[in-house]
Amino acid sequence: MSPHRAPPPLGLDFVGGLRRPGWLGWAVLAFGVIAAVGVLHEYDVLETRVAEAAHALTRTKHGLDLRASGVDRAPVTEQEARPARAVAQLLQRDWRAVLGVLETASDDPGIALLALDQEGARGGLRLTGEGRSLPEVFAYVKRLEAGGVLREVRLGSYEFHASGPLQVVGFTVTARWEVAP
Repeated sequence: MSPHRAPPPLGLDFVGGLRRPGWLGWAVLAFGVIAAVGVLHEYDVLETRVAEAAHALTRTKHGLDLRASGVDRAPVTEQEARPARAVAQLLQRDWRAVLGVLETASDDPGIALLALDQEGARGGLRLTGEGRSLPEVFAYVKRLEAGGVLREVRLGSYEFHASGPLQVVGFTVTARWEVAP
């Protein structure tokens, strides 16, 4: 009978040697640090906005308290009143008539009005749109002028371009309109 020999010891090392982090680990760490800095910056910006809004609210409440108590404010100078008059003049314009003319002139299904820009004090309008053909655009300009509200209606520019499978005419129209009496 042969004597039993003990098996060789197992070489299990659960702790193992420490590995150095790879480039991917460093990249993830850098991304995390940058993200944290960005979040802290955004928090600081929002905190400043909240503080400014709270300060404005306090000033407004204080101003209302002064008016309610009968304290007179300094009179408004001509330079301070000029912007307010310009806004008031803009608001007195007959928007309903202008929008009605634009709607009536755009009844043609071949014309699409895309944008309306207005120049307040001078009463200028700039219309941007698309039409199926150049004669339809010319007819649109004539309908705008015939509406009676707009003056000096001019086709500023036009350009042929593809819109999907169709070729359309992009155009810009300028016009002036007067203050309602």
